[in-house]
Amino acid sequence: MLYFLKAAIVAAAERRRSMNTAGFEIRPMSGALGAEITGLDLSQPMDDDTFAGFCDAWHRYQVLFFRDQELTPEQHIELGKRFGELDISRFIPTVEGYPEIRLQDMSVGGNIPGDVDWHHDNSFMEVPQKCSFLYAKEVPAAGGDTVWVNTVKVLESLSKPMQKFLEGLTAVHDVIDIMGPALLKQQGPEAWQAARDRTPPVEHPVVRIHPETGEKCLYINPLMTSYIKDLNPDESKNLLAFLIEKMVRPEFMVRFQWARNSVAFWDNISTIHRGIYADLPDLGEEPRIMHRVAVTETH
Repeated sequence: MLYFLKAAIVAAAERRRSMNTAGFEIRPMSGALGAEITGLDLSQPMDDDTFAGFCDAWHRYQVLFFRDQELTPEQHIELGKRFGELDISRFIPTVEGYPEIRLQDMSVGGNIPGDVDWHHDNSFMEVPQKCSFLYAKEVPAAGGDTVWVNTVKVLESLSKPMQKFLEGLTAVHDVIDIMGPALLKQQGPEAWQAARDRTPPVEHPVVRIHPETGEKCLYINPLMTSYIKDLNPDESKNLLAFLIEKMVRPEFMVRFQWARNSVAFWDNISTIHRGIYADLPDLGEEPRIMHRVAVTETH
């Protein structure tokens, strides 16, 4: 009870503050994470002061939202490069002529299924993604929202003994658990083996320390996390189920309703996310096409 009361007080203070930093305005969107930014044109290069203010807001709110942005592919790429080395897609198709930009089509017959579970992007890689800029090109009239979860707050909501226990654990992440069965059925064992060779299972700590903020985050997700090492199968299954149930509670979430030319920028270390387009099958004929530029972590 005290935890939720504290969160409500903090959220109220943030809303009253509605800070103005480095020439743009910040409006917090929930008590857990997320803020809408106004007064910043993402198509234009940021000077050092603006970039510093942007990074402060990013680390404070984890997910930043922007409306009415118009980005050329070149501008989208340059925006991503301001934050580090870009991650090139291994599986998702890209915009023609721009291998740095993922073309994410959740329309009927598109390349992204509408029922993708909660996840960190690329947690199945030894070096995952640090952050992403997702740019809405076409969206349905309603539905197709995206929801993010603050895994720092999820971890903080657990008892101190549980936090300490989790800090000593390692989880295995494996993309073949997700795509392997369909790949085997559609393309056969040789294609399955080639994918297996390219993307072997990887290990990540269950609790990661964010390299830029120093915060501890829960780093498991229902899509890519296969099991927890050194626990027996029942223990691993039950612990993951317990943690995931905690993670997807509404008090840790922010939800964003897309419009054309909206942009979301999120921290991929301290948040998980999912689209909820599949929850509205009556809108399945409407397009939902997004362009995403991702920045890789540096180890």
